[in-house]
Amino acid sequence: VIFINLTYLWTMITEILLPFFRSQDDKKKSFKFIYFCIFLISIPCFSDGQQQQDPLRLNGGSILAMSGENCVALAVDMRLGNGPQMVHTIPRTVLAPNSRVMVGFTGLEGDVQSFCSQLSVAMEDKIGRFGFFAGDETYDVDNEQHRFNISPKSTSRLISHLLYGRRNSRPFYVEPITVGLEAVINVESNDDNENAEFPNDKESTRQYKPFLCSHDIIGAKSTSDSFVCSGAASKSLYGTAEALWRPGLQPEELAQVCGKAFLSALERDCLSGYGAVVYLVIGGVGITQYDLACRND
Repeated sequence: VIFINLTYLWTMITEILLPFFRSQDDKKKSFKFIYFCIFLISIPCFSDGQQQQDPLRLNGGSILAMSGENCVALAVDMRLGNGPQMVHTIPRTVLAPNSRVMVGFTGLEGDVQSFCSQLSVAMEDKIGRFGFFAGDETYDVDNEQHRFNISPKSTSRLISHLLYGRRNSRPFYVEPITVGLEAVINVESNDDNENAEFPNDKESTRQYKPFLCSHDIIGAKSTSDSFVCSGAASKSLYGTAEALWRPGLQPEELAQVCGKAFLSALERDCLSGYGAVVYLVIGGVGITQYDLACRND
C-alpha cells in the first residue's frame, strides 16, 4: 500500500507540479494546486485499516456482561484472529477465582495471557491479608485448611493496581471486565412469627448484589448496575444490550437476553464471532456454562 501511494504521488507530482510551473493561466494553476492539496490530505485514508493497527483490536474478540436478580452473566466469543485473517477458534480467556467472581479479557492475546498469569499469582499472594479480602471463608478439603474467597470489588481493585503500575513502562494492551456477586446479609426478627420456636430470635437471609466493572489499559474503572462490554464489537454491543436489557431478570431470562444481545452484535462485526460462550453466575449455586452457535463467515 505504501509503494502504491508513493508511485501515485510521484505521478501526481510529474503531471501536476511541472505543468503548474509552466502554465501561464492563473485559473488553471489554482485548480491544480487545490487538487494536489486535497490529494495530500487524503493520503492517510488510503492506508490499510486503522482498526488493524490498534493493539486492542488486532486479535479481535468481544465481551458482554449483564446483571440480573441475584445473578450475573458473562458472554465471550471464540474468534482469535490477526486483523481480518482467521487464526483459531477458542473461547476468550476467562479467570474464575471462585464460584462468585469471573474476569474476562479482551485485547492483545499475548498480553492477555501474561496479565492473567500475573493476576493469578497476585491473588494467591494477597488473599487473606488484612484489608484486602472481603469475601467468605470456606474450607479446603484437599489441603485441610480454611481459605478466603476474594470478592468482586477486591478483584477490580487488584486489576486496577496491576494495570496502573505499568503505565510508565510498556502497558498491558488488555481491557478486563470483572463480574461477580457481593454477598448481602439481611437480618429479620421473628417477633411477628407466632409459630417460631424462639420469637425474639433473628433470622439472617443471604442475598447477592451484582457487581459489574470494566477497565481500560491503565486500570481506570467504570462500574454499572446494568451491563458493561468491551472489545472489537463494543459499539454494537452497547446498542443491542441497551435495547434488550431490563432490571430484575431471573437467571434463565438473563442467559437468554445476554446471549441474544451478544449474538446480534457479533453479526455486525467481522472481527468477532465464530461461536460464543455464556457464563451464568448464580448466587448460592455457582457457575453454569452455555455454548451458543453463531455465524462463521
